[in-house]
Amino acid sequence: MDARKQVAAIGLFVIALLWSAHVAGPVVVPIILAWVVSTALLPVVQLMQAHNVPRLVAAVLLTAVLVVAIVMLLVLLATPVTYWLGRAAELGALLREKLQLLSRPLALVDEIRRTLTVATGEPGALKVEQPVANVVTTGLSVITPAAGELVLFVGALLFYMVYQERLRTSLVILFRTRAARLEALRTLEAIDECMTTYFSTYALVNLCIGVVTLTLTWLVGLPNPLLWGILAGVLNYVPYLGPAVVAATLAVVGLLTFPSLAGAALAPAIYVAIVTVEGQVITPYFMGRRLEINPFAVFLSVAFCTWLWGPVGAFLAVPLLTAATVTIEHAFAEQKPKLPL
Repeated sequence: MDARKQVAAIGLFVIALLWSAHVAGPVVVPIILAWVVSTALLPVVQLMQAHNVPRLVAAVLLTAVLVVAIVMLLVLLATPVTYWLGRAAELGALLREKLQLLSRPLALVDEIRRTLTVATGEPGALKVEQPVANVVTTGLSVITPAAGELVLFVGALLFYMVYQERLRTSLVILFRTRAARLEALRTLEAIDECMTTYFSTYALVNLCIGVVTLTLTWLVGLPNPLLWGILAGVLNYVPYLGPAVVAATLAVVGLLTFPSLAGAALAPAIYVAIVTVEGQVITPYFMGRRLEINPFAVFLSVAFCTWLWGPVGAFLAVPLLTAATVTIEHAFAEQKPKLPL
């Protein structure tokens, strides 16, 4: 009976923890994202320190460079993104015109909708224009939380890069024995090392993926190849889901650009072949066995974190899974290394 109570208590604790993580997402996600990004930038901070640059100055410079790069990227992509969002209204009509094979199912769905409307006695949908005040209020309700999360992310990133050693010391002191503290330090160092390897490798691989996608879309003749190259490079950080979104986007853009299905399918087909080779051969070769993670675990992690925290959670899925894997390996290692005297 005691065992059942213990299992029930653990289950309730896990449910409460997940609920708290979901509700506190606007606060938790920027902090975790800052920690993940800082692990990639800390080697640069340490390199600048080796060249007699104060740690605070190095952290501020890197944070400023990161923010400026994000702003410049958004400004650069604002025009093509606005253009394609503006064409979203005509997307359904154009796709129906291109995909004639779907005309009958779409007509059937439309007929069912009309029948249900007549049966329920509801009039056709009326287009109601939203007052300007409501538009401003809606815009502020979206922009204000996003700005707050951005400020929280930048602040957490800056403070973690400056006080990383102090935070680590404070965390290690929580363990009682000297052996446990040393093991915690080894685990944290292993996590940082794996994170550095992960981000440095993926940054190089995704840069190549972005350049290849840009060249591919330019050669095929798709408009705004820079947009698709950046999209491919950024979304490739999300396994499975990211390449699927890019391939679907290239297919839709191809349908809107080319008159034939063969022309529309050329770019996504080549892109799928490229990311398949990258995911199965190139990235595992550079990552090595140390960072080899079960693909099914990666899939579940991406699905769970996307459900929990949305698109940012999908980006955080693999780094969090890597950190958890390293922690479990160190906690349940059969042969502990000898401790220094």
